[in-house]
Amino acid sequence: MALGGIPQEGRVLGSPEASVTLVEWADPQCPACRRYTEEFLPVVVDEYVRPGTANTEFRGFPFIGEDSVKAYRFLLAAGEQGSLWDLQEALYRNQGGENEGWVTDELIRELASDIEGLDVDQLFVDAEREDIVAEAHAAKAAAQAAGILGTPTLQIVIGDSEPYEIQVADVDQLRAALDDALAG
Repeated sequence: MALGGIPQEGRVLGSPEASVTLVEWADPQCPACRRYTEEFLPVVVDEYVRPGTANTEFRGFPFIGEDSVKAYRFLLAAGEQGSLWDLQEALYRNQGGENEGWVTDELIRELASDIEGLDVDQLFVDAEREDIVAEAHAAKAAAQAAGILGTPTLQIVIGDSEPYEIQVADVDQLRAALDDALAG
């Protein structure tokens, strides 16, 4: 999925001026999250994010195991350089089995080196920063406190309103939910 030309800041992909945000709660080891990224996200990016009508935010819910927390640390670190979404997509493309130890430094270094503009050495430094480590380890509890029960969970935020959860089984239902949110 091509993300070139789309602003990325921290966990947000797309225009900060967008009135609607699609929030994705995800675990980097979650096979259903991979499916969402492969099948649903390209539609969201092409039809809503790239034109600037909506943006999307990644929120980690690393509940599957230690590989989940490690991968989320690196996603947060990539977000420091405006590349969270690039690394997230690369990790899903190379996803291994749950808790099989596939999130290695070597894999992350290899994937990160293919992301234009990402300083790989800085990525590794940032992934060990105390604030990022603490956030990654607290993410599971934060998701649970927000009422998130599993991944992927999608929420829509309109302006400054409280997020509301949406249930979608296919891309057309996702389009309908986003179109409804944009219509107000």
